[in-house]
Amino acid sequence: MNAVELEAQPRETKKRNRNKASREAGRIPAVVYGGGEGKNSLVEVDEKTFGRVMDSASSDTVLLNLKVGDASRLALVQEVQHHPVSRKTLHVDFREVKPDQSVIVTLPTVPVGEAVGVKTGGGTLEHVLRYIKVKGTPSSLPESIEVDVAALDIGQTLHVSDVVTADGVELLSNASNPVISISKPRVSGKDTTDDDEGAAAEGDAEGEGEAAVE
Repeated sequence: MNAVELEAQPRETKKRNRNKASREAGRIPAVVYGGGEGKNSLVEVDEKTFGRVMDSASSDTVLLNLKVGDASRLALVQEVQHHPVSRKTLHVDFREVKPDQSVIVTLPTVPVGEAVGVKTGGGTLEHVLRYIKVKGTPSSLPESIEVDVAALDIGQTLHVSDVVTADGVELLSNASNPVISISKPRVSGKDTTDDDEGAAAEGDAEGEGEAAVE
């Protein structure tokens, strides 16, 4: 997983008036948890820059190279608080991590390839599990979990236990959970009605013939 650079400024107080002033100036109050000796850091980040970072991410799991003054800290976006009406970002929690430290995150699953059941059988791909929980170091984690669906035929399902990941990445979601399945082709109501009417007409004709024989 590639770290995205984000600049942050030290914030010296938790006072509500100070936080309100920061928001009015286009900055978001934030806290970096997990610093040395259990010490947390108060910071603030530019609202527009942070918004662009989150909008361009493939999921809510974002790894940052957080630059605070002359120091750089590797951190994950842990929680983002929004205003309930305007959805404006009010506060952000970051979790500092070490390059060799295992972390647990949720990543999106991405189907790769065209399933044979869709390509030749007209089936429908059902993306059942869109996010999967994994464990790994920041350097070993991918941006998403790719799922090869090329061999899936109609009626077949690919489960978490079937997903292949890179070395150093452990899947934590239930192994029996379905991820991708290929369902049978859907038959429209009109086609079904026409078929039923045709079958009924054919049955009536057969019935009339039998009655005539008797």
